[in-house]
Amino acid sequence: MSEEKNKVTEHDPVTDHEYDGIKELDNPPPRWIMLLFYITIGWSILYGAYFFWLKQGDHQDAEYVKKSAQHDEKYHITALSTDDMVAFTDEAALTEGKEVFTAMGCMACHGLNGEGNAIGPNLTDNYWINGCNIKDVFNVVKNGVPAKGMTPFKSQLSDEKIQKVASYVLSLVGTNPANAKAPQGEECKEESNS
Repeated sequence: MSEEKNKVTEHDPVTDHEYDGIKELDNPPPRWIMLLFYITIGWSILYGAYFFWLKQGDHQDAEYVKKSAQHDEKYHITALSTDDMVAFTDEAALTEGKEVFTAMGCMACHGLNGEGNAIGPNLTDNYWINGCNIKDVFNVVKNGVPAKGMTPFKSQLSDEKIQKVASYVLSLVGTNPANAKAPQGEECKEESNS
């Protein structure tokens, strides 16, 4: 019985390799695996030709620089100097600041009209926790206050948009909305939009 199991029939593709009485069968891989193998080889030749031999494509470092420039251009990211920063007072800039305030969900913490709620402070009174001039408000919006739960928006907004939303926040001072939160922080001694 054991001889019949070891007996190889004419239909079995037996190779000439034999070791310790074990004969090797030639079982080729399925055609679909071979097709994938050849496609991979073809793709690697095209890839090598495009990037290395013909030098048409950008290498990793150059591609990163290009994508970073596209990102900066798309979001108009520039580093504004806070030394020369002034609050916008024109209606168009304040309207855009209000749109950013709404779009970024600032009302979730500061209320729809800046009146504050259980999470965020009132933005309409003359009492401020982190400073009351444009530079301070710009810095809070841009870099956040993680200890107080204020999210930094520097990765989501350009400096110009942060300046506009900071200007809008300063324009809320003195509007006295309904259900305003009690004052927090210190009373502002300087002009709020200076």
